[in-house]
Amino acid sequence: MLYFILDFDLTSQDWWNSTSFANYYRTWNVVVHDWLYYYVYRDFLWLSQKRFRAVAMLFVFTVSAVVHEYILAICFGFFYPVLFCLFMCFGMMFNFILHDQRKGPIWNVIMWTALFLGQGVIICLYSQEWYAQRYCPLKEPSFLELVTPRSWSCQRPDGGL
Repeated sequence: MLYFILDFDLTSQDWWNSTSFANYYRTWNVVVHDWLYYYVYRDFLWLSQKRFRAVAMLFVFTVSAVVHEYILAICFGFFYPVLFCLFMCFGMMFNFILHDQRKGPIWNVIMWTALFLGQGVIICLYSQEWYAQRYCPLKEPSFLELVTPRSWSCQRPDGGL
């Protein structure tokens, strides 16, 4: 077992040198990628008799986005689907635009720039919503108010958020 660990070839797993989002998604978290590939993507293709590859990929992105959003909702204590929207819009778009045929270091720079910008957007928006959840109480606890982001309507009398 130890020999296997020492002999493991890291060159195929260099996610930090990815020039495409498709390669980054495959190599960033190999365990999650393999699980999604074998138990979601391949099973979807098997059920559809290999006719809907694009739909299978969309389904994998959706499952991954829902699980990520669920984890954030549990951790933060509120539902705010920014990560889901970024996964489904920009994640899917960049997956097809920055595909595996893109080579060269400029594509790696573009990919990392997009990842950093996305992380910045996520941190800013979730921080703003956390602040609104903490300092702007619900008027009446209805389902609509629970799923509507409070940062959209939070107005404090002292001129805050």
